[in-house]
Amino acid sequence: DNGCDQVVWLDAAERRWVEEMGGMNLFFVYGTGPDARIMTPALTGTLLPGVTRDALLTLAPTLGIPAAEGRISVSHWREACASGELTEVFACGTAAVITPVGKVRSATGEWDIGDGNPGPVTLRLREELVGIQHGDRPDPHGWIHKIC
Repeated sequence: DNGCDQVVWLDAAERRWVEEMGGMNLFFVYGTGPDARIMTPALTGTLLPGVTRDALLTLAPTLGIPAAEGRISVSHWREACASGELTEVFACGTAAVITPVGKVRSATGEWDIGDGNPGPVTLRLREELVGIQHGDRPDPHGWIHKIC
């Protein structure tokens, strides 16, 4: 509830490590411009190994955006947003494609991510992925199979 559209699932053991968002995977964007890089929670056996997640981990480096998997705690998420180190967050999935996350609200408070709008990395990845899906961009990965 709390007036939110989605929930973030944390690990069951410690309830501090971010896993996924209501049936979608999460990506965190650190830095800006040519220094931007993305990170997503590592697959631990308890979160969705999404097709879109996998595609973005493959696609981002081809666009010059380093991509990694790792552990991200809720406290780090909050601190990195406050310091400006974390500049964008987005969720991804088959239906959502790529959806920006602009605000987090929890029992311990709330915080904004960037200015609350989709950032340039989120938009670039979305544009490229949708372009491949719609056949408007080349598909160097062999993901698209036309069906007549």
